[in-house]
Amino acid sequence: MNDEDTTDAAAADEAPDMAPTRQWGGSTGIDLSGVIESVRQTQAWYDSVEQILAPVRRHLPLLESTRRSVDSVMGPANALRQVVLDAQRQTRGITAPVLALQRDLRDVYDWHSHIDDVLRSISLPRALLDQLATTAAAFLPSNLTDLDSKDLYAILELGEDDGFSLAWAPRTEIVQALLLLSTRKERNALLAERRDDVLDDIDTSLQAVDHPALTDMVTILSRATRTARAGFGEGAQALAGNVLETAMKWHGNAWIRRSFPQATYTKTGHHGTIASALDEADGWGGLTFRQFKHYLVLTGMRNAFAGGATQDTFNRHLGAHCASPDSYRPEFVLPSLLLAHALLRALDQDLERQGDEEGDV
Repeated sequence: MNDEDTTDAAAADEAPDMAPTRQWGGSTGIDLSGVIESVRQTQAWYDSVEQILAPVRRHLPLLESTRRSVDSVMGPANALRQVVLDAQRQTRGITAPVLALQRDLRDVYDWHSHIDDVLRSISLPRALLDQLATTAAAFLPSNLTDLDSKDLYAILELGEDDGFSLAWAPRTEIVQALLLLSTRKERNALLAERRDDVLDDIDTSLQAVDHPALTDMVTILSRATRTARAGFGEGAQALAGNVLETAMKWHGNAWIRRSFPQATYTKTGHHGTIASALDEADGWGGLTFRQFKHYLVLTGMRNAFAGGATQDTFNRHLGAHCASPDSYRPEFVLPSLLLAHALLRALDQDLERQGDEEGDV
């Protein structure tokens, strides 16, 4: 045993009740509790950084998948592909140093905003719908992600012709069955036959609508589905129509203008706002990625808010201002519920996104 070991042992014998001081880095003594506190603070800082960087990690795969989709459809020389590649190069220039923690973390939000602008500006050629499967969850309602471009196009036509929306409900199986039918009468009959399943899907989907501004409307629409189950179709249709009117009055018109800023809104009223957005989109060829699912909702709403004295599809205006057996028909019940539900789902996503953008300011 050397002299240093002997000295340490003697000191320990003289003060048996005192814990020995741990030596770190040579002769300098550091209190272990201070080290633990430093580690704790470092971990807390690291966790906060991880939380800030979460949007980066979520969007990188989406951007890369979008680039591959555009590339596979439009070829390497296409200008749209170059837009995506340019955005990707710019974002990598930001995210690399951010991930290395060598630059201001505020750049993350600039990056997120830039990608958001890119997604808003990329047009959606019809052929590109075939490639949406790789990133479908970001651009399509969950019940439509397994459909191909031909089916999606047919759904848009159904919405316009039959006056309902198939966004988020009913389940994919029912949507596919509807697409096989050639007449509105057949489609209404199928919906009636699968009534309980359709109502179940609406109720399940409404559970995802949790923005406080929509709570009362969700409550009323849930009562409308229970009314329909009980066999009181007129009451269910009336409640759904009132939810549609309230949702459009409080939030719908602003949602449409935000979702379709390229439109010129010269017409008045709910129907005028809806028609302006639909007409400006020119069928659907001028839509961007983000606008597609909003368009799915709007296509059925044109008929619901149209004026006139007669209507062959559900019409909220006639139900409210010209109540009769003709304006309240059994085949209007489920379309009215589907349409009101789809609008609430779209508004919920829009209001949540608005809140996130305000929080980032």
